[in-house]
Amino acid sequence: MLTDILPQFRVQGGRMLLRTTSLVMFIVTATPVLGQLRLQVTPCKVRIVVVDRTTNRGIQDVTVELMDAVGSSSAQSERNTDSAGQAEFQSWTGTHRVRIYGPQVHEYNGDFDISQSESFHLERIYVVEKEENATTSLASPITVPAVRLKIPDNARKEFEKGSKAMEEQRWGESRKHFQAAVDLYPEYDLAYNGLGVACSQLNDTPAARQAFLKATELNDKFAGAQRNLARILLSEHNYQEVAALLNRSLNVEPVNAWALTNAAHAELRLHRFKEAAEHAQRVHGLPHDGLANAHVIAGYALEALGQPQEAAEQWRLYLKEDPKGPNAKRAQEAVARLTKAPLS
Repeated sequence: MLTDILPQFRVQGGRMLLRTTSLVMFIVTATPVLGQLRLQVTPCKVRIVVVDRTTNRGIQDVTVELMDAVGSSSAQSERNTDSAGQAEFQSWTGTHRVRIYGPQVHEYNGDFDISQSESFHLERIYVVEKEENATTSLASPITVPAVRLKIPDNARKEFEKGSKAMEEQRWGESRKHFQAAVDLYPEYDLAYNGLGVACSQLNDTPAARQAFLKATELNDKFAGAQRNLARILLSEHNYQEVAALLNRSLNVEPVNAWALTNAAHAELRLHRFKEAAEHAQRVHGLPHDGLANAHVIAGYALEALGQPQEAAEQWRLYLKEDPKGPNAKRAQEAVARLTKAPLS
């Protein structure tokens, strides 16, 4: 288990001081290490809600294509949205890619994570509707990257073979095919990401790091690859780079609860309390199974900012969501300290 250094606060002479205590627990779900990439997938129901970015209303009759971590899909992974803009899928935990398209919207391509603890995942995605009478085209906030528009057929076939092997957890074979794909087409960002996942499953962290890094260099809006690289950097306590990577990913996918939580964690470590509080507090408004520790981060950050009542509320939310969690005792003590109430 990763031994971590958790910021804690104490009051002395009316001032709040920061200290650190060596712990063997802090935020297991909020600080995933590379080993999480090797977890077995479990079934999960996925609901995707497609919303117009301007009007905030659901958009009917657009096509949603749900893919695995490296962009593979099947005939069963496409649905049209209903009158509320919703489409539902039976899928698995882990990283997913999604493509949304139709005559009335600018195409969207992105990715999101489903934690292993989730049996139901809700993902709200904002797109731009086309203006019927527009004289010029309206640029989509997320378009198909140029590197994906010219993939040679032989490289694509290797990628598909790698994706199939990944689905069946044949990691050595998967790695071989993804490597062949990038050898044939060195700008294949999706294949580099798949190569990174396969390498991580084979415990080859240096190779995984290089693959994820290459994917992010080829496509600076590849949020899934940025999160994968951040997982490795988190295990190395490289919080400066983690914060930078996850903030870039949030510019593309601003409602990813995992990225928000771990960006906040990194920012707390860097004593960037305002950013940590803002990111951590956004998590509560999103589906965030397994990420109750976002409230721990928010509690510490808000206390450091001199907002004890708001901090106490975050600790209460943690206790409500995870009453028997590893931070439960700490949460009770924090509420008592911040509200000057005796422990129950």
